[in-house]
This record gives sequence, C-alpha cells and structure tokens, in this order.
Amino acid sequence: IQHEDSTVSPNDYLALALIALAYVVSEIIHGYGFLAVFAAGLGLRQAEVHSSATPNEPAEHLVQPVVGHQHVAPEHAVKGDVQALEDSQIAAGIMLGDMLAFGSLVERAMEVFLVTLLGVVLLEHWDWRALIVAGALFLIIRPAAVMLVPWRTGASLAQRGLLGWFGIRGIGSFYYLFYAINHGLLPAAAPQVTNLVLSAVALSILVHGLTVQPILARYKSSNPKDE
Repeated sequence: IQHEDSTVSPNDYLALALIALAYVVSEIIHGYGFLAVFAAGLGLRQAEVHSSATPNEPAEHLVQPVVGHQHVAPEHAVKGDVQALEDSQIAAGIMLGDMLAFGSLVERAMEVFLVTLLGVVLLEHWDWRALIVAGALFLIIRPAAVMLVPWRTGASLAQRGLLGWFGIRGIGSFYYLFYAINHGLLPAAAPQVTNLVLSAVALSILVHGLTVQPILARYKSSNPKDE
C-alpha cells in the first residue's frame, strides 16, 4: 500500500492469498480460522485507512483503475481526478479495487454453488421446526445482539436495524455446524442440528433475498447523504 506502482503485479489473487494465509496460520496455532479471516480483512481495511493522513473516503472509491492497468505506466493506470490524492492512496485504491472485484466474483460463484447444493439437499433435510428457530434468530436474537453491542463508529439506529435484519451470510452457519460436528456434537443430535441449519439458511435466503431491495431502497430514500 505504501508504493505508488501497484500495477506491476496482479492484485486479483491477493484476497485468496490473504484468506488462505490467515486461515492456515490460525489452524496451525489452534485458533479459529473463520474469525482469523475476518480479522485479516479488518486489518487490511485499517492499513488502507492509514494510507492517507485524512481518510475521508475509502481509497477504492477515490481511485478507479482502467482496464488492463497492470500493463501500463502508473500515471495511466487510473481514471478520474487523482491529482489531489497521495501516492499511497492511489496504490491502495488500485489494489483494494482489484481485490474487492475479484473477491466479489468468487463470492458470487460460491453463492450460486452453495444455493444450488442447498436446493438439491433441502427436500430430504427440511425441518419445519426451523420456522421457529429462524423466526427467533431473524426477529429477536440477531437484532437484539446488534442493538446491544456498543458502536464506536456512531452507527445510526437505521443502520443498526439494517445490520440486525440482514446480518452475515449463511456461510458462517455452515462453518459453525461443521465445527460443532467435529468437536463433540452428539452423533444422535447431529442429523437434527444439520437439518435445522440447512432449513434456517434456506429461509434466510428466501426472506432476506425478497426484502433486500425494498428495504435498501427505502433506506436510501430516507438517508440520501449515506449514498
């Protein structure tokens, strides 16, 4: 992030490298790989924030790399008005822009794969009790947890409401399911827990997928300054 010429090396796979490195190191020291990857992402964002003395806006929003920027000189690698930006901001913007774009592509591909796989197995693993579990998670537990956590960033009540409703993606549920199965979950309870998790994730995909657009549209119309 500290070097201007970030066009000499591909940044696309840095996201995967960061995930792999954080996860493997965490497993070697008997830590939690899922949380280690999350912490690594936060650390990368903090490094980007400190790339400028006045970080008012994420670097990838300020800097837009041109197509094929790996093969051109640094001064031709971006478009837009970047004269007022520091060299470190330009480098950070290009790198994080590449990483986020590639990470988003991989994430979407994995989502399609997981949703397809979930749809195939759900017929055999559906459990109606997941309606109760999902209702408690979506309407009570997760919103309450978000509201009770102290926020140093000054998130508004509306923003907390968005976080409490949408939460994190269902892949976290699969991670904790596998962790429980591999760390002492009673064999007799494993099938029931698995069915509940699969069913709850399917309900989350349905409910949150149907509500994401109208809720975000209403939030943007009520908070135009946050766009």
